[in-house]
Amino acid sequence: MQLPFNRIFLAAACGLCAALSANAAPWLDRPVLNAWKKEAAAVRPAQAPPLPPGVEMMAVCTSSPAAQPLVLEGMTHLLTFGDMKAYRKFSAALKLDPDCLMAHWGVCMSLMAAGPEFQKERVESMKSMKELALHPAFPEHERAYADALAVLLMDGPEEARKAWKTLYETWPRDPYAPLFYAMLLRDGFDDRGKPGEGQEEAVRLVDEVLKKRPGSQAALFMRALLDEVAPVIPPETVETARRAVAANPQSSSAHHLLGHFLFRTGDYRGASAAFKKSEDLCVNWEKSEKVPRALNDAYFRSAIYRAVSEFCAGRYKEADRIASAVASVPLDKEYPLAPGTLLQIWEARNLPVRLMLANPDLPRQEYVLKASPAPLPKGFPDLSNGMMAMLTQYMGAKYSLQQGAVSAVSARFDKLSGIIRLLMDGAATARQQMSLSYWVRCLQLGNAYAMEIRAMMFPESANIWLSNAIRDQRFASLLLPPVLPYPEEWILARAYLKAGKSKESLEMCEQGLKRFPNHAGVLETMKKARAAAK
Repeated sequence: MQLPFNRIFLAAACGLCAALSANAAPWLDRPVLNAWKKEAAAVRPAQAPPLPPGVEMMAVCTSSPAAQPLVLEGMTHLLTFGDMKAYRKFSAALKLDPDCLMAHWGVCMSLMAAGPEFQKERVESMKSMKELALHPAFPEHERAYADALAVLLMDGPEEARKAWKTLYETWPRDPYAPLFYAMLLRDGFDDRGKPGEGQEEAVRLVDEVLKKRPGSQAALFMRALLDEVAPVIPPETVETARRAVAANPQSSSAHHLLGHFLFRTGDYRGASAAFKKSEDLCVNWEKSEKVPRALNDAYFRSAIYRAVSEFCAGRYKEADRIASAVASVPLDKEYPLAPGTLLQIWEARNLPVRLMLANPDLPRQEYVLKASPAPLPKGFPDLSNGMMAMLTQYMGAKYSLQQGAVSAVSARFDKLSGIIRLLMDGAATARQQMSLSYWVRCLQLGNAYAMEIRAMMFPESANIWLSNAIRDQRFASLLLPPVLPYPEEWILARAYLKAGKSKESLEMCEQGLKRFPNHAGVLETMKKARAAAK
């Protein structure tokens, strides 16, 4: 199973290449690593300022002592999924030294998925990196970084792995190269939970780094991340995430990482607290750096995850409150394709409706309709309307069933199926709108809802339809919570309980708790099934 990050990273890289203007295209004549034979001495700063907590030292070729820690902070942010924060650090370094190759490299890396608003800056840094990388005054080590990025953009992850492996083996004291290499090596787990060969090699590499640098925030983050979608999260992984927080308590990424693993292990209250800390740090960063919310996707990720955590803890009113707050953030017309904006229009704006429809005590329809978002203003990616269109049909099916209108349920299923068919043809549009991963999640949601509606229509064969939905479920990723805030086994368990099949209901609850440990709704259904079995 390939991990979500690799898919997003490659899609962003491909999208970046396609977005470059014709004048910039010659840059993609890849520099050849073997042609860089000549070593040159690095221009090292006389005395650089101290590094922030958890950031590892590496020599950077720069004329400004103050630029070096900024570049290293940026590299740490890159490795902990803080792209916009990384960009700000690399940009600050370039103000001090416009000819810092590694700062230009960092701008290119951090802006891969930042939207067309940053295209000019991306292209300019790519041109500058190309020129600097071919200049003999720069160290071969830094030119190898430029080559590795060029390989990734032109040839994809497989060839990029080779470039990063060469870099890591040639400069073994580099604290960052093995982590970038490990990131590209990850290949997840098979259906039986066995790690792939790349996964095992990535673990070995990162463990090796941690033996030498136990306080490295990037290495601690990466080591925990390697278990991101493991079928079972061991206690050691949660402890590693806590160590990542301890390495730099001011890192919102580290708190979000901890929240993810607490969520995976069923500590939803602890997860919510960790996500709240991440949110607060994101807001503080916005204020101090004067960054618009549209560019702060980390805030939206943590807020969305916190709402889902509260739902799984059975705190439905608190989940609705958080979801309503994040859904009410105004859209920024200046950044229609920014990372934060995409999260708003695909995930945050419809989150209150998704949570209300998932509530075992279905609210009155007027409350759900009131929470539904208004149509998107012109200028924003319209493919995201498909998510709300699906929710509308699912909502109609649930309330029709509540009223006993079975034929209306069937009509809703037909409309939902038509929406799914239309959306399945939207891959090219999703790439153009930089929304490929959200489009995939939207289709996952639609397919799950379709199976649930089938089960409503034919309750005697609910196990058949919901078995397909159960099979298609995935574990939560670091970047976003599950597309559904419950295991599909819960839906089947409730159907069994309603049909008087308490034993089958208990079995489904037990299966669901493997994916969502301690899920309050599942535990409540299990309690009812046990009582009915007596």
